[in-house]
Amino acid sequence: MRFWASMVVACAGLAWNGAAKAQTLEDMQTCRAISDDARRLACYDAIELVQSPRPKYAATDLSDLKAYALSYRGQLVEVSGWMKPEAELFFLGVDAADPRPIPINFDSIGRRDLQAFKNACGDGCQATVQGRVTPVNFTTGIVADTLVAR
Repeated sequence: MRFWASMVVACAGLAWNGAAKAQTLEDMQTCRAISDDARRLACYDAIELVQSPRPKYAATDLSDLKAYALSYRGQLVEVSGWMKPEAELFFLGVDAADPRPIPINFDSIGRRDLQAFKNACGDGCQATVQGRVTPVNFTTGIVADTLVAR
């Protein structure tokens, strides 16, 4: 007997499931008002969870990053500007004449990818950096995950 009662409740829940697509606050309140536990659960289970994918790296203006560097610490950013490669660090500025470029640590870039970037960039180029804003060389910089010469 219990089996048949469970089957009836399950079938009723499935039937209710198609009817109750709760996507708005009003629909959520409708589900909340259902007194039967099985029907209320079926109503909540019918809610379609739609999440827009959030990009891993937040596109950030280099001027904004430079002006408010401390507020970006720990964040994953994507920044574009003029990249000047040097032996120990790269430096990213607004343009080639930027007097205060930010340092870019490239230690986490694979050797092959780093060499390809250096070949494409030469003595300097427009580039995009994806990485985490952290202290680099005693100042706020970026530990790069990706370097792309443009």
